[in-house]
Amino acid sequence: MAALLCAFSTSSYASQPNTLFVALGDEPVKGFDSVLGWGKYGNPLIQSTLLKYNKDFELQGDLAISWQLSEDKLSWSIKIRSDILFSDLSSLTAEDVAFTFLQAKRTLSAHDLSNLKDVVVLSPTHLRFDLKQPDITFIDHFVSIGIVPKHAYSKNYAQYPIGSGPYQFVQWKKGQSVTLRVNPNYYAKKPAFNELVIVFGSESSRFALFKTGQLHLTTLPQKFVSSLPKESKLWSINSVDNRGIVWPMHSTKEGIKESAISSDIAIRQAVDLAIDRSVIIQQLLNGYAHPAYSVADGLPWGPMTPSEHHYDVKRAQQTLTSAGWIDSNNDGIRERNSINAEMTLYYKAGDSVREELAITISQMLKPIGIKLDIVGADWDTIAKHMHNNPVLMGFGSHSANEIRSLFHSDYAGVDFYNSGLYQNEEVDHLIDQAIHASSWQESLPLWQESQKLIEKDLPWTWLVNLDHLYATNKCLDLGSPLTEPHAHGWPLVSNIAEWRWVCQ
Repeated sequence: MAALLCAFSTSSYASQPNTLFVALGDEPVKGFDSVLGWGKYGNPLIQSTLLKYNKDFELQGDLAISWQLSEDKLSWSIKIRSDILFSDLSSLTAEDVAFTFLQAKRTLSAHDLSNLKDVVVLSPTHLRFDLKQPDITFIDHFVSIGIVPKHAYSKNYAQYPIGSGPYQFVQWKKGQSVTLRVNPNYYAKKPAFNELVIVFGSESSRFALFKTGQLHLTTLPQKFVSSLPKESKLWSINSVDNRGIVWPMHSTKEGIKESAISSDIAIRQAVDLAIDRSVIIQQLLNGYAHPAYSVADGLPWGPMTPSEHHYDVKRAQQTLTSAGWIDSNNDGIRERNSINAEMTLYYKAGDSVREELAITISQMLKPIGIKLDIVGADWDTIAKHMHNNPVLMGFGSHSANEIRSLFHSDYAGVDFYNSGLYQNEEVDHLIDQAIHASSWQESLPLWQESQKLIEKDLPWTWLVNLDHLYATNKCLDLGSPLTEPHAHGWPLVSNIAEWRWVCQ
């Protein structure tokens, strides 16, 4: 730590510093290879993407100047700029784009390109993506995959990346930091800071560096808010980093039994009524969260007018009684057909927020006669129980495809997605229509309509969207950051061209 402190010693600048020292979260253990997934959840910084989102999550061109879906919905025609240079001064062409996507398809990576049939280069600035099946969400990959140079891509690329993004790679000191420098040939608005040093370390070590003036910016766990230096600035960024409870719903696979408790919608309705989200937000999360209504609140594909949560313990009790859940022996637990309203809620051990949420929810359900035992476990253990037991989970992304993953019956029991085995034919149909839409805009009302039905079924009890907190030097202005996904830290750089030093 002493060496690290010396290496990043800075002063309290009055004028704009040449180098900005920041801590954005965990070190990317696989390096900075966008083929493998680097930059998927934010600006890859070193590489460029074909498309990008603006603040309203409308698609805009980055490398691409046009993108068009064929009438049969099986091909994307993409035209790119002709004036783009990689940091080694070689030209970026359609060959590099095709190579990047085909390499990502054949590589074990964070990008699911299983629906990609081929990429055909038509000219140095024109190419065609051929799909196996229509899927409007394939356009997400144009936003999330940074383009790498075909001629310079090797097994060491992740350690020494070359790209065409706003910054170019300088040095990676593993376990300590990565240094980037502004790309002088960047084709769009250049960042205001000539050099960016991104520091790695534990939450405590990053906060210690910030408090001693050695970082200009750091991600901030809520537990450190009260200890912020007075001269710093706290940024609370909206996110779709949601937390909620996914309930076992139906039996869709041999050997997986339907839950006789949470499969009753009266149980799920009562739980939703008995949870006081304002208490959770104000007392548990110190006000740094907002009520969650869906997996995509505030995004174009999210519900337009979600139903408000109504905290009403009396109504929750009446709902259960009407459904035949009665506490006949006065032990505080309702029962029906000799089955107690008692379940085990699993959460990820070691996550203090999830643990506190689980404890709080368990306490809130006692007055309505539902007993919720809580168990913290690792994900391997949770995977063995999540089809028969409720789980406190978190999702949230910049892709409408997450709605399909969580609620379409095709994903029932697939990985950690539709773990409650939710099925609704009408929902499936609307999602399928969205996937087969002729344009991104045409798909949006279909995603929205599907969530109206999902909302009625309550396969999830949505709790909160966490605010993402950052501490900065009082002179650093971050502009207007985008609503962030589940990931906290790296997505902040999506608007790095807006960051400014406001002190003179």
